[in-house]
Amino acid sequence: MEKLCFATPAAFDAAAGFGCATLSPIQNGAACESACYPQALDMECLTGEYEALLAAAQETAARRGQPFVTVVVFGNAGGENAFLRRLQSVLHCPMAGGGAAFDAQHGPALIPGGAPAALALLYDARYTYRVQTKCIHETLIDTCRLELADARTIRTINGADAAQYLREKKQALGLAETDFEHLTLTDALGVNAHLSQDGGAVKSGRNLAPEMTLRYVAPDAAFDAIRAFYDDPDAIVFGCAGLGGLLDRPLNTPSLGLFLFGEVCTVGETAEFGNLMLSKLQIFPA
Repeated sequence: MEKLCFATPAAFDAAAGFGCATLSPIQNGAACESACYPQALDMECLTGEYEALLAAAQETAARRGQPFVTVVVFGNAGGENAFLRRLQSVLHCPMAGGGAAFDAQHGPALIPGGAPAALALLYDARYTYRVQTKCIHETLIDTCRLELADARTIRTINGADAAQYLREKKQALGLAETDFEHLTLTDALGVNAHLSQDGGAVKSGRNLAPEMTLRYVAPDAAFDAIRAFYDDPDAIVFGCAGLGGLLDRPLNTPSLGLFLFGEVCTVGETAEFGNLMLSKLQIFPA
């Protein structure tokens, strides 16, 4: 039995339980330095390099059967999208989680073992589990064809310089040029990318696809959409720190609410790494 525990980078302690660093966890309606799901759960916890993790997950599934659900946390080492696709082919179960939050002082690898990723395979039959994923960017602005310099760098969007294209779209929507949270690129599964600009290059926090849609959430709609998803006493919510930055007042959520640097999203039969997303693990007594 082990607990799912999360804490700010300054307070993170891998010995407290399975989890990762997060920005401003919320529990019982209040922000705190650290928080745990109240019940210890029967789980198999694995950590290591991607190839070793895949082998360990396969061995565990052969020994104990497929888990009900898997919590995946990443240490911001890259390669998350490809790893999740391979993991899904080994563990045919819903997944939730995300990338550890970090800061300059405490570093990026604030997960158990300090490796690229860690897994908690949940086998506790006292509970039933459900995973939900939500994209709050519901307004379609454009259909986009991307020319990529690499998996996470955009050269052009619909034939125009990527930075200039985004600048013009933001101006038309009344957004600041530095606003990369209300406007996003979304893949065919409805999972977002969090864009940023590094010099003249437009970068993404997740792998991109050649064809995506440009989507928007209005500032006055964001809070209500986020609050509605977090408002669940039986859940752990893995939300994006970028979305947390849109909040202009406390959520006062009864859930264990987290703000991470990337989210593990279950969409249909697929698990995908994304940004600016909300992912929820609900745990109910069986």
